[in-house]
Amino acid sequence: PGHDIVLTSPSQGVLFTFVQKGERYELLSARHKLRVNGQSVFHSATVNLCDRIDWDGGSAVLVKSSVVLAGPSTAASAARSLDILQNMATTLQSPQGVRTALHQVLEALVEMAGAEVGYLLTEVGPDSGWDLVATARTDGQQASASRRELFSNTILEAAISKRDTVYVENIIGHPWADAASVIEARIFSAVCAPLCVGERVLGAIFLFTRSPGRSIRREVLTELRLLATQAALMLGFQAELKQTRRENAQLRTLVAGALPPVIVFGKSEVMERLDQKIAKVAPTPLSALILGETGTGKERVAQELHRRSKRASGPFVAINCAAIPATLLESTLFGFEKGAFTGAAKATPGKFVQANGGTIFLDEIGELSPDLQSKLLRVLQERAVEPIGSQRPTKLDVRVLAATHQDLDAAVQAGRFRQDLYFRLNGVVLRLPPLRERSGDILPLARHFLERQGSALKISTGAADALVAHPWPGNVRELESLIQRVALLVDGPEISVHDLELGATVKVPSLLDSVDREFENLEAARAQFTREYVQRILAKNDGNRAETAGNLGISERTLYRMLAENADVGVRLS
Repeated sequence: PGHDIVLTSPSQGVLFTFVQKGERYELLSARHKLRVNGQSVFHSATVNLCDRIDWDGGSAVLVKSSVVLAGPSTAASAARSLDILQNMATTLQSPQGVRTALHQVLEALVEMAGAEVGYLLTEVGPDSGWDLVATARTDGQQASASRRELFSNTILEAAISKRDTVYVENIIGHPWADAASVIEARIFSAVCAPLCVGERVLGAIFLFTRSPGRSIRREVLTELRLLATQAALMLGFQAELKQTRRENAQLRTLVAGALPPVIVFGKSEVMERLDQKIAKVAPTPLSALILGETGTGKERVAQELHRRSKRASGPFVAINCAAIPATLLESTLFGFEKGAFTGAAKATPGKFVQANGGTIFLDEIGELSPDLQSKLLRVLQERAVEPIGSQRPTKLDVRVLAATHQDLDAAVQAGRFRQDLYFRLNGVVLRLPPLRERSGDILPLARHFLERQGSALKISTGAADALVAHPWPGNVRELESLIQRVALLVDGPEISVHDLELGATVKVPSLLDSVDREFENLEAARAQFTREYVQRILAKNDGNRAETAGNLGISERTLYRMLAENADVGVRLS
């Protein structure tokens, strides 16, 4: 007595009571085995529209009273829609859950409605049309990227403008029968449900048939509205998630802009010019070729180019082409499909695909085999990569940075490196000088590495002189390793020259230490002295070439020429 619905139940008594309080519904349980969306209810619970209520022997879904309830003939469809809701709840907990659940909804609706084609559409923009998110078909055709999927804009726009479901049982004699989009899509019967969340229309579900006499079942409109509401909520969640990710990416970009650079440029003029060049090149889409000896910091320069670029929120993927066997390098770079070769148990994306939307750094590019050079050139030309075992290329949006310690010009002349690939890679060339040529940066770098280790150690005068005088054949990498070691092992307040243990390393021969050395002739001895003397004055001026040229009484151009001519000389004083 006093209840609106009487249900046949194995046991007598009240199952539950609904009380409407404004926009809210409260469920009062009379039995301890009542469940809402799978959760047990012992006394009361707040229930929202489309929530599922289960008890021993039955189920129910809370819907608006304005929705026409299905009759007894649609009991199977109603049970099916409840199963779909339950499956959706499970699917949403898995990776790619939203997209998979949307496909589930569409496929179920196509089956329930007797449709031949079903589309789930989202609006790209006010003037950009509609994007096809999911497709389900029973007409025997397969979805194809090359075929334009057809539907009726007339019916779609009517549903969107009304913000309600539009149903056409039979197009013959209907006012829309002459619409161009209806004729082109060969629609016989159709139903379109807008996907609304609040005031926003996020998309629509469009079902139709083409076979004459085959109509969309009218009795499934209730289930269509119910599942369309769930699909709209999922699209709303997905849209909010994408917006959050975009905002996070923007925030990471802003934070990255406030962070210190990944490379320490020091005080030398050559590094100041490199810093200025990076600032100009980084925002452009140009590829870059970074040249320098091993250990000079070529990967750090690549990271700095990425950090200052518009791709900073995307991935930075680095690979050393010399560290991977040639037989594995192709699959590492380009990926492979399942079964492409022995051991290919599953499809694996290559480094290029992993770097999509960001930057890929190919270190030691000069070590590539001729075969891989050809394949890399094709990737750069086509802006697409084809994994091993696949015939479907994957489009790429990747900026390519490459580096080598080799003389690529000489390699091209000798035929060891493809000239066309060389031109593709060197959109701009960045040269990193060896540490011995920028002695003014040695102490700032050493102090930076100490700070990064969290060390408060000071560098004594003797240690500072020894650091500047050392030849650093391993360049910045050698200096960093040395500072890390002394930061961990030195107990006193400062680093002494003995703590550095540089005496164990190979010293650069000096003319002052080799008076007994034999030269071919006087000219060779004079050239040796000139080289060492120039380097002494350069070190004294902290790498300032203008001051060095003035002290030597020569022009800057002459000094640059002398340094360039002696760039490969192994015997040099820093």
